[in-house]
Amino acid sequence: MFKIALVGCGGMAQNYRAIYTQIPGAELAAVVDANEEVARGCAQELGVDRWGTDFSLALAPDIEMVDVSTPNNLHRDQTITAFEAGKHVLVQKPMAPTAAEAEAMIRAGREAKRELGIYMWFFDNPMYYELKKMLQAGLFGKISQIRTRGAHRGGLNLPPGTWRGSGKKTGGGSFIQLAIHPLNMALWLLDDSVARVGAFSKNLYCPNVGGDDVTTAICELKSGILGVLDSSYAADPNLLEIYGTRGYVRITKERVVELQLDQSYQGEHLQCQANVAANLDCPRPQSSPTEQHKAFVQAMLSGGPAPIPGEVGLRDLRIVEAVYRSAETGKIENVEE
Repeated sequence: MFKIALVGCGGMAQNYRAIYTQIPGAELAAVVDANEEVARGCAQELGVDRWGTDFSLALAPDIEMVDVSTPNNLHRDQTITAFEAGKHVLVQKPMAPTAAEAEAMIRAGREAKRELGIYMWFFDNPMYYELKKMLQAGLFGKISQIRTRGAHRGGLNLPPGTWRGSGKKTGGGSFIQLAIHPLNMALWLLDDSVARVGAFSKNLYCPNVGGDDVTTAICELKSGILGVLDSSYAADPNLLEIYGTRGYVRITKERVVELQLDQSYQGEHLQCQANVAANLDCPRPQSSPTEQHKAFVQAMLSGGPAPIPGEVGLRDLRIVEAVYRSAETGKIENVEE
């Protein structure tokens, strides 16, 4: 059995930790959390014998993969330590607070000859894979503009003293924590990246958020496509928009789709009549065939590369840092290679 250790069992991990008990050929062998009660509860829920607060539990000789689901500021050291112990690593987004830390993680993985993967939950929805095929087939014509928005109102009620409220621990605020998801997906859909940005970034509404609670950036992709990149801890919703010469798509809440093309289209998840805007609900299936924790484990079992490698996480962080630099300097900033 391919044995897995989950480090960080609470928070968002509560939404996916049970998946590790449902993957053929794999076993959730150890769970670790800084909170002993959380670790114990997770172990009892999932039937795991090894549990505790000591990270060394994840480094046992029989463990082959470590899922690092801890706060951003812990990702680098825990990932590098896991690599040094010969483990593959799947780390939650963003992969680190800074690009420099992400670079160190990638180097450590290469030296250990182990895989570093990033979990991005937009990829759990198979609807996006169909949308990418539509874009590749030219159904939207030439793409001219995009807009991405990562947002929710959680910052308004964030209690003081949490790691999510620390600009140092997260690497910023709403933009690094929220905008990174729809931005990452838009770039994957278009097989593109951001060349330069101009941004405004402020904290106006959420006193317990240490970094930005609202950011708006304009950008130019390497292909020449123009875009607007938003984030907010004070207003809903998430948004991903792609506009082309033959149609457009608008996605809110990661699943509610407005689609219009100049031709009729009938797919498994997406459908529309020619020149008629269709409003579709495309939720992620309960048991998604594209679920990324499962996909990473299956890739490791087959000897393949990580579905979303660390280099993608590093690229996203370089975009984030360019946005924050632009907000500070008031100038258009290039995204560093």
